[in-house]
Amino acid sequence: MSSATTSSLTRVAIGGILHETHTFMEKGTTLADFAAQSLHFGDDLLSSMRGARSGIGGMIDRALEYDWQLLPTLYAAAMPAGVVTEAAYRKLLSELRNRLAQRMPLDGLLLALHGAMVAEGELDAEADIVAQARAIVGDGVPIVVLLDMHGNISPRLVELADVLLAYDTNPHIDAYARGLDAAEIMARLLRRELQPTSAYARPALLLPAQSTGTEAAPLSSVHARAAEIKADDKVISIAVMAGFAYADTPFTGPSIIATTDNQPQLAQNYAKELSDLLYRHRQSAQPTFLQPAAAVAEAQRFTGGPVILVDSADNIGGGTTGDGADALAAMLAQNIQEGTIVLADPEAVALCWRAGLGTELTLAVGGKVDDWHGKPVSVTGVVRALSDGVFECELPDNHFASFYGDTVHMGRSVWLRAGGVNILLTERKTPPLDLAQLRHIGINPETQSMIVVKSAVAWRAAYLPIASATIEMDTAGLCSANLSRFPYQNLKRPVFPLD
Repeated sequence: MSSATTSSLTRVAIGGILHETHTFMEKGTTLADFAAQSLHFGDDLLSSMRGARSGIGGMIDRALEYDWQLLPTLYAAAMPAGVVTEAAYRKLLSELRNRLAQRMPLDGLLLALHGAMVAEGELDAEADIVAQARAIVGDGVPIVVLLDMHGNISPRLVELADVLLAYDTNPHIDAYARGLDAAEIMARLLRRELQPTSAYARPALLLPAQSTGTEAAPLSSVHARAAEIKADDKVISIAVMAGFAYADTPFTGPSIIATTDNQPQLAQNYAKELSDLLYRHRQSAQPTFLQPAAAVAEAQRFTGGPVILVDSADNIGGGTTGDGADALAAMLAQNIQEGTIVLADPEAVALCWRAGLGTELTLAVGGKVDDWHGKPVSVTGVVRALSDGVFECELPDNHFASFYGDTVHMGRSVWLRAGGVNILLTERKTPPLDLAQLRHIGINPETQSMIVVKSAVAWRAAYLPIASATIEMDTAGLCSANLSRFPYQNLKRPVFPLD
């Protein structure tokens, strides 16, 4: 079924704008950054994202099973980074508004948003997006929104949307399934089977990215209880939001959104119960780390598979630069054989491409974007391989697909071998969410002694199955678990662990 079907059918518009914004990062996010990752307008949205293992992919696939006229607007997603520029935000918002207006009248609207997007002049971008959409479609048209569970949610967004859903997993392996759920809820709303009543609760708590895994404390107990609550047939959805601590807004932090079928008091009770439960487990959200040199030394004790060195302070999925080289310096200093690290360094990539395959050269890598992620490291290495940086994800339901689709574009890439260390240099920062990232250029992840991953939690889906051990490192970076390093101005205080 396509947008060419007859107008007598139920008319449902679909679209999305996704960005996880690190407000302490100096460089802003431009329209070119969206275009480099995922930017689709009109019918191109359906052709590009249909079947993708993403949230909007699930929405599309399930929506096409119904007797609807599915009307695409736009879909834009950019790699987590600094504040979205006003020009980019206004352009995307204008496109969404105009395309919605052209699709009127509508019976429903499906939106894929993130929840932690901040634009210049707009601290609550998702609420602004939904408010602009609501002004066009009217109060009687249901709006169902799918969110990343790292969203910082305001009460205003809860009031504007009919139903908010969120991923239940981190790493995000259920985005597609939640997209299916969103379309199914829309179908029930259109059949007038549901009367959504939502409640919002927010504990006075911040969770560093390292503490937002859903299989470990503090979130595991909350999700276990939420699963029991979802069995109540009066419950439409429970969204357990971990928040994104690196966006400085008045509503940064975890929250619970409970939506019931015409049971407002029950929704309030469930939201408060889960919020209180999360706060009671707050002490488990304080991770411990080793300095890079100590982590590399410890990793050499293990055999039987690579040790994963977690560089979570340079968590690309949290908006960092992806060029922190602290771990590289430690591996080179200890003469590690078959250690691997990925660094985003377009300058180094250009030098290696100019030198050519098989050339030995000395150059500085990493630590070039800002002062948050350490210093560049001088290395002498041989160019082992050159690549266009395009690879297909091999992991089903990959986190990449939650935003960009199943094909990843890292820009021109280089395998540089320095001593016994394999350095994958890329033009674009790319999270370590699939083993194909290394394998596509010739690095075999299973045979490495240690692998540095620039991620807080999302690396686990791909790398944990091959790991002999994991070690958390205390490196320089904008996603440090030590939240007292960040100069919050807008955050509502007091909040644990800062106060």
